[in-house]
Amino acid sequence: MKPKTIGIVGGAGPFAGARLFEQILINSNRQYGCYRDVDYPQVLVISFPFSDMLSTQKDDDLLRKELRGCLNLLRQQGAAVLAIACNTLHNFLDANENFEDLIQLPSVLENEFRSEEIPLVLCTSTSRLYKLHRNFFMCNYPTPAIQAQVDAIIDRILQGAENLSIVKDLLKVIEEVTASTIVLGCTELSLFMKELAVSTKRIVDPLEILARKLLEKSFADRGEKCF
Repeated sequence: MKPKTIGIVGGAGPFAGARLFEQILINSNRQYGCYRDVDYPQVLVISFPFSDMLSTQKDDDLLRKELRGCLNLLRQQGAAVLAIACNTLHNFLDANENFEDLIQLPSVLENEFRSEEIPLVLCTSTSRLYKLHRNFFMCNYPTPAIQAQVDAIIDRILQGAENLSIVKDLLKVIEEVTASTIVLGCTELSLFMKELAVSTKRIVDPLEILARKLLEKSFADRGEKCF
């Protein structure tokens, strides 16, 4: 039995969607033994140029319409397991719709932490304003001053700034805050997960966990590996 088709909403930003796709391929090989072309699940990716969602001028209704259109297009193309490669976009899901086929990125952390472990979420100001991650697990957000630094780092990533300077400034923020567990609550930050492994703190990347969850659902009806 073939694995279920996976659909990814990307484009916010484009490299985050590509990163999730890459993680799906890597985990397909390592966890499910996929090595022939025919072994891998079909993956559909929409890299959509979403309207501004990071400023005070954002149009919530327009973003909901754009996101709804992307999800429905993936469904029409046969995707049975969906994901959005952007935390901030989850703020614009239509509450009146059924999302049984969607694995929401922040939700993959629901059982990730010990009861006494309250992580600090580094995310966009939009997600911080809407308290997105608190819908799924207990967490804290940065002070306004730290949030301003995080926003600036995310903006530099989107602009294609030099990687070493981004990693340096991001590590500085992580080491300066008091929290011992840090969640990369923006998929732009997830792009630097490997470089952040040198931190003395626990760094959690939801995008990596999401890739595993997508494959679990995609391969749910298969009882054997490819080798």
